[in-house]
Formats: sequence, structure tokens, C-alpha cells
Amino acid sequence: MLWITAVMFIAGGVVVFGAHQEVRDADVTLSGPSFPVGNLKFTIPSKWRIEMVESPARGGQWRVPPLHGEGEGGEVVVFYFGPPIGGTQIGGTTKENIEAWIGTMFNAEGHPAAAEIKHHETGGLKISQVVIFGTYNRVVSLPGAPPVPKSNYGLLGAVIENPQGTIYWRFTGPEALITANLPLFNKVIDSVLPGQGVKPQEK
Repeated sequence: MLWITAVMFIAGGVVVFGAHQEVRDADVTLSGPSFPVGNLKFTIPSKWRIEMVESPARGGQWRVPPLHGEGEGGEVVVFYFGPPIGGTQIGGTTKENIEAWIGTMFNAEGHPAAAEIKHHETGGLKISQVVIFGTYNRVVSLPGAPPVPKSNYGLLGAVIENPQGTIYWRFTGPEALITANLPLFNKVIDSVLPGQGVKPQEK
């Protein structure tokens, strides 16, 4: 596996992916069912509870239990929009999605929160991941409803550049929950394997 460290300049600071290296390298065993997304499949932790998707663009949606069974849990969503059309990926580029995720997280001064970014390859697929902590402006799926700010939150994002359609993963939840689940999330992303050519959901 090839790992490339990326540096990103955010709000006047330099952040190198690796601040949570000790947590990320913890011994975490990934065991659970296989889940198809497009023409690929991933191993999903057995403790994640699958939910009905809230929109056709969501290829899957799970609820992550709170730490120690108390407090607020987290949400994991995988987005898949189908194969590119005319050479253009419908869901946007890796850069566009990472910037969009950063745009939902703010620091105490109200500026975009610092982001840690890494790029690597697994199974010949280019994968970009981002880790952000701060106040999350959670978008409410109601017309005209303003975002709901959630303080002390975290966001893990992953973009898998797949010739048959880019796949986007997003994990949001309380900061402590996100930090504790970072190693497991990374293993889910790197569990990617060829699937059975599952078609995307109709829009």
C-alpha cells in the first residue's frame, strides 16, 4: 500500500495528516457483512446499524452507537451517483468534495476548521481522506431549514476514485466518537474489493 502525506493550508495554518496517528494505528479488528456500492464492496462493522437511506444518492447509511452506550451516536453515509457521463463524474471531483466537507466545519472563530488530508492507493484505486474537528453545520433535509450547528464534532470523509463511478464516504459524530472510530473507519475504506456490478439507485 502506498501512502502519501499531504499538507493543506487552512485559515493561515499548516496541518499535516498524522496528528491522530497513535489512535489510527491501534489494533482494530474489522469483522462484519459485505456491502455492495456500485461495482465495489466493503466490509461493514457488525456494530454499525444499517438504516433506510434518506435520498436516492445514498448508496448506504448506518448509525454508529455512542461510546460506552451513552450520549450521541454517529452517522455514516456512502454516496454513489453512478458511472461518469461524458467523462464527467456526477458527484464532483475529489477536491470539490473535500472543500465542501471543510465548508461544513468551523473553528471557535467561525473560520473553516483545520483539516488533515491523506492520499493513498488500495487495490489500484486512488483514495483521498480528510479528518476535521470543530462545529459541524449539519444540513437538515427540509426545504428552507437552516443548518443545525453541532459543537465538538468531527467529520471523516473518503473519496474513492473508481472508473465505474466515484464513491464518497462521510462519517459525522461527536469528536470523541469520531476519534475512537478513526482506525475502524480507515479499515472499512481499505476493505474495498471488486463487487458484482451492482447498479446505482434510480434518481
